[in-house]
Amino acid sequence: MPNPSLDIISLRGGLNDSDNPSAIADDQCTVATNVEFFHSTLGERRNGCSVFDITGSDLEDETTMVHLSQWFPTNNPLAAELWAVAATPSTSATWARFDTSGVWHEVVPTDAPVFTAPDIFGIVTQPLNGQLFFAYHSAVNRMHVWDGTTLRPAGLSQPVAAPTGANTGVGTFGGTRYYRVRYTTQVAGATTERSEPSAVLTFTPSGTGTGVIVTRPALLSEGETHWELEASLDNVLFYRIATTVVGTSTATDSVSNTVGYAATGTLSENIGNYLLLPSAKYLLVDGDRLVFASHWTDLTKQSQVGWTPVTNDPGVGNSERLPLNVNNTLNLDNYVGGGITGLGKTVNNSWYAFKWLGIYKMTRTFDVTNAYAPATVSTERGALPGSVVAGMDENGRACLYFLDPVMGPSRLGPSGLEVIIGLRKTWNTVNMRAANVVARGIYYPYKQQVHWWVATGTSDTPTLKLVLQVSELQSTGNGGARRGWSLATGTIATATAVTVFNETVVEDGNTVLRELPYIGISTPNFIQRCDVATSDAGVAYVAVIRTKPFFLAGLLNRWGAMCGTLLAASNAAAGIVVKFIRDYSIETNQKTGSLAPVGTEEYVVVDFDDLDISDNRAVQIEFTDP
Repeated sequence: MPNPSLDIISLRGGLNDSDNPSAIADDQCTVATNVEFFHSTLGERRNGCSVFDITGSDLEDETTMVHLSQWFPTNNPLAAELWAVAATPSTSATWARFDTSGVWHEVVPTDAPVFTAPDIFGIVTQPLNGQLFFAYHSAVNRMHVWDGTTLRPAGLSQPVAAPTGANTGVGTFGGTRYYRVRYTTQVAGATTERSEPSAVLTFTPSGTGTGVIVTRPALLSEGETHWELEASLDNVLFYRIATTVVGTSTATDSVSNTVGYAATGTLSENIGNYLLLPSAKYLLVDGDRLVFASHWTDLTKQSQVGWTPVTNDPGVGNSERLPLNVNNTLNLDNYVGGGITGLGKTVNNSWYAFKWLGIYKMTRTFDVTNAYAPATVSTERGALPGSVVAGMDENGRACLYFLDPVMGPSRLGPSGLEVIIGLRKTWNTVNMRAANVVARGIYYPYKQQVHWWVATGTSDTPTLKLVLQVSELQSTGNGGARRGWSLATGTIATATAVTVFNETVVEDGNTVLRELPYIGISTPNFIQRCDVATSDAGVAYVAVIRTKPFFLAGLLNRWGAMCGTLLAASNAAAGIVVKFIRDYSIETNQKTGSLAPVGTEEYVVVDFDDLDISDNRAVQIEFTDP
């Protein structure tokens, strides 16, 4: 009777450190570090990262990257811009954009950020209507926006004072008048932004003039190009009677009170239609609305969500204003479960707000006076800041992935709220009190992976990367999912800022579009392109896969092994070490083999003779770098 062999066909089940090693599935691992399960059935060494050139950005003036994001200035997915912010916490920050032609430009925001950590690590961006919105902590209670030229406060402030008036000419102009001013921005003759009105000037003409010369108050210095004069005879209904470039500080009212402003002017919009967007922490887009949540300084708004009007609303600058009279904000159980920690993008016509303990589903009502209907998904589950990731499940359906402070990796999608099982020991090392960054996350579409970076031990920034191979996930049917885990260590695991960035790469001689992961780290390497190299910015790392312990003859019997054979993809420059481990590391034996092909074969069969180990009750097989 021939001796039995141990055939390991697949390890795509990935890392499982939640269960006893002897109880995990045959296709799961006890160690899966610096590997992934995208191509190979047994797993493959992960790719590394390479330095992205930041020459001309001035980012190198700082010590660490705090923000990365991708933006498309047009609707062309082949023309992406990369935005980056580096900081020396508590001291300074530098903003820069890498334009579609491949040139860096430093950007100086109108309002500087608060430099202290962790706030400086909390910059969030969201594109909408050809603009890029920024949520960050500054000295003003404002949202900010890049309009293609300037990184400025969103909207226009209310004028600081009422206008002033003076009689002019000789005539019979009389009747008490009421005047106020709004500032506007025009582009190509069209008004794109409008402020709230100023305080009202009450003016009684002399009765011997031809009109009133009205002088605008001081300018805002927020990019306004024009000012509108609004007039009223009753201090109730105001009419826009003049629009003047800001370089001209006066406008003249010569409308007689017998004619009235209703016959000559345009009825002004309601007070409260052009309130400013607050200094929120989180952003997303739902259709044509900008959604914002939480607040950098106001404790009463830590659980508040709000949204702008739809694009076709009759107002102007709709993505930069907050109307008061249509209930465009909502508080989600303030002071319960902590403040909002993230927003999840639209899934099945709904978006989600996450707290440390709390998940809320917001569904469109299509009622302008009450745009969203909230529903509480859970008050016992939530998400760490920076961990909410929009992606797809194993069947290609939209879902959200996040890191629950207690349960760890989780997802919310067509199968409901699920815990992703397999990293219990690893999760116990995460530092929830990290002073700067606890977690960062992205979805990598090409490889169907979720990448999370987490701070561990006593570190205040990430030191470990969690990689979930979504295509290997399997729902357990009872609120859980499992399989597909691996870890990454080294430079690639130290990201303090993450994004994906569209670029063309050459694979197997073909030029293809890839949305590659980009990470921001500390000096001197700052920005790294990931999944592209065999080292981490020139620093070597070691890949390790170790199987479960196999008891081939039962727990009472001992047995031995003499050799091994490996089927692997050929690689003329690579080798591999195969190790037999007896009874949980009592004894080991290892051999090194080459993966170089003899000719042009795509796969090689590598024999490892004299890989003998005896007196085993259990054996584990480990694959690692030479």
